[in-house]
Formats: sequence, structure tokens, C-alpha cells
Amino acid sequence: MQYIFKLPNKYTFEKESIKGTNFESKELSDKAKFAVIETETGHEARIREKDCDFHYYILEGKGNFEIDGKIEECQKGDLAIIPSGSIFKYSGKMKLLLMTIPWWRPDQEETL
Repeated sequence: MQYIFKLPNKYTFEKESIKGTNFESKELSDKAKFAVIETETGHEARIREKDCDFHYYILEGKGNFEIDGKIEECQKGDLAIIPSGSIFKYSGKMKLLLMTIPWWRPDQEETL
């Protein structure tokens, strides 16, 4: 059984103005999903995540998150938590570690 997951050396998804890599750890634990996301400008489309809590840890850069209409600045070392059901977007040049609880599925997300 694998317990250490290396960051893949190629992107596993690209959409809007973000690209990233997923850690393929579901076989070991399906309670939380992890991804590293990179963006030059942010995720400007507003989305509502119906079932997952999103936890973004800012690895590099700075920007802001708009969550349910409230805008907060963020920078390297900060943690942004978006509860399920919230409407959010983020902007800025950042590298982020994303953890979703439970495991994220595309059908859970609504673009507004």
C-alpha cells in the first residue's frame, strides 16, 4: 500500500484560468481530496460547491477570496475555508493546496 504521494510532474486538469494536479490518494482514503492549483489571475467564475467544504492553503503568492459576498485578502501561509453551500471565487497570482471534504466530484459544483 502506498502512503506517500508525490506531486505529479504534469497537470491533470485545466479550466477557466486555473491548472492543477490531483493527488491520486482515494484508494487509501476517500474522506478528503488534495490538489495543487496554480493561477496567474484567479478563478473568476463564481461557483457554489453543494457538498464539499473547500480548504485552500496559500503556498505562494497573494490575492483575495470573495466568499458569500465578503472579500478578504490572502497571502502565502494563509488558509481560506469555504463551507459547502457558499458562493465563492478568488483572484490573484497564487499557488494553492486544496483539500476538499468529502471527496470532490464534478456534479457537486454549480457555476453561477
